[in-house]
Amino acid sequence: MLFLQSGAERFALPASAVAEVVPAVPLYRPAAGADPALAGLLRYRGAIVPVLALGVPGEPRLSGRIVVVEAAGDPSRRLGLLADSVSDLKPLGATGAAFARVDGHNLGTLVAVADGLVRLLDPPALFASLTPAQIGATA
Repeated sequence: MLFLQSGAERFALPASAVAEVVPAVPLYRPAAGADPALAGLLRYRGAIVPVLALGVPGEPRLSGRIVVVEAAGDPSRRLGLLADSVSDLKPLGATGAAFARVDGHNLGTLVAVADGLVRLLDPPALFASLTPAQIGATA
């Protein structure tokens, strides 16, 4: 699992879904009234990639990284995850019960680990929460 932090919240993402981790760069901002979880759009290797903000939308960022995630079986479908930092690549090591949160973008299940709580990001659910136009599908 690749571990990320955004504000006070920690996340874990299956390493097999990660295409690349890039420094946060200025993003093209969507129009007013757009999905608040959409941080913006990233030009990545000639394509336009939607970037979701992890943590609390609109929360100020100290620095940042964008984790580019590819859809299983379709590397042309990508999304970015904006986090403050990427900390580790290691096994999860869950120690306790899980709790699922329901929100606009299904960010996954909250699990207990030795040093606190981690939200398990579910790449298929993240892709499912976006419209086809947001993830580069053609009409």
